[in-house]
Amino acid sequence: MTGKRRSLSVLAGLLVLVPTMALAILHVGDPAPDFTLPDTAYVNHSLSEWRGRVVLLNFWQSTCGHCRAELPRLEVLYQDYGANGFIPVTANLQESMEIVKAYARQATHPYLRDNGGVWGVYRQNGYIPLNYIIDPEGIIRYIAEGFNENAVRQVILQWLPGPIEHDVGVTRIIAPTGTVDSGQTFMPACSVYNFAENVETYPVRMKIGTGYDTVATVTGHQPGTARCVEFPQWTAQERGQLAVRCSTELAGDDIASNDAKEGMVTVNVYDLAVTMILAPPDSVDSAATVVPAAVVENRGTMADMARVKFSISDGYMDSVNVPLQPGVVDTAYFDQWTALELGTFAVRCTVGGIRGEHVPENNLLTGTVRVVRGSGIEEPPGSPDGFVFYAAHPNPAAGRTKFRYSLPREARVELRVFSPDGKLVRTLRSGREPAGLHSVVWDGRDDAGHRVGRGIYYCRLETGESRVVRKLVKTK
Repeated sequence: MTGKRRSLSVLAGLLVLVPTMALAILHVGDPAPDFTLPDTAYVNHSLSEWRGRVVLLNFWQSTCGHCRAELPRLEVLYQDYGANGFIPVTANLQESMEIVKAYARQATHPYLRDNGGVWGVYRQNGYIPLNYIIDPEGIIRYIAEGFNENAVRQVILQWLPGPIEHDVGVTRIIAPTGTVDSGQTFMPACSVYNFAENVETYPVRMKIGTGYDTVATVTGHQPGTARCVEFPQWTAQERGQLAVRCSTELAGDDIASNDAKEGMVTVNVYDLAVTMILAPPDSVDSAATVVPAAVVENRGTMADMARVKFSISDGYMDSVNVPLQPGVVDTAYFDQWTALELGTFAVRCTVGGIRGEHVPENNLLTGTVRVVRGSGIEEPPGSPDGFVFYAAHPNPAAGRTKFRYSLPREARVELRVFSPDGKLVRTLRSGREPAGLHSVVWDGRDDAGHRVGRGIYYCRLETGESRVVRKLVKTK
């Protein structure tokens, strides 16, 4: 085939080959041929109208991945150098104006459309993206198939009609980076560079997460040199991934795109908690056998082995290990305990991890168990008017629970179930009742008819001047 290339294809996944007639090849140092093309408003523009500026002429298509990647960087270059006499001009090749408009909406520099005539003059080997840099006198100073931003910036700076007088920027966040443990203390630091030719004094800001926002001042920063900027100490307290941002704040900085660097730091938290003692309940019958149980939770960000210890002050002690992923709640079960002695005994459950603990406040839960004679009925001591509110049965409970109470005389009764934070869950009885033995079954639902979750609940019985509260543990 003479004078024609084959249809569009991709070269090694990098550049797109565009077919066209083979014409004379342009070189660096040649005058840039003038042309006229329409923008997205169908207004014609000539290359010569931008004489006096450095022009980056870019040929592209939407089907070219590297073209799509380059387009937003051209807008960054325009924001950096536009005030100093630079303008990027993009020429789309043979696609619809609607496609060109979609990309032009994201930019502030000119987007033109070429039916192929201008491409036939400027093409090199036929690949896009194709970039030319044209100096203020209209001479070609740079040609490249593909996009090398560092090389492009160097050529732009060389030919800008307006010099870059002030330009400092952050080149690296030194600390914090990577992964750290909660409670560790660091000295945040970053590296800054003076890219221009003036001695500068300016503030530098470091932000970490939502709780750290500090400014340090760089004084007498010499051109062409780097500085390490250190900030006051930061203690890792927020958990999870935190955004880290360091930025220079030089007034009148000519180049904005290198002012800031962003990164992430992950704060690991080791936080195991014992949240509930499921068994034994408040009271048990003498000689009864109970399997002690407690709910443990990994509230941290790392997997850990929970070492759970359970003790009852009559001499019982046991421990188990429970592996817990972050956010997981599980139940620790211990060896059986038999209630051999009458009385009230302290119950204690603790949890700790093999990797340490950052929130020790939730590692301990305590309570009491009262061992009573007979059928498990325990009369509350010192009832002023002789009424009795018996222990709930069963307790802990997976389903229904029965409450029993005895009234020595007719009285107004209020029997309600509350959550641990004091919110009313269910009203079981409300009104006057005669003397005698009464019972009511709670089906585990709230006043709206919804099943309640597992946890601790409090049932309060009020009769005139008396009030007694019973603790109930729901296991489902």
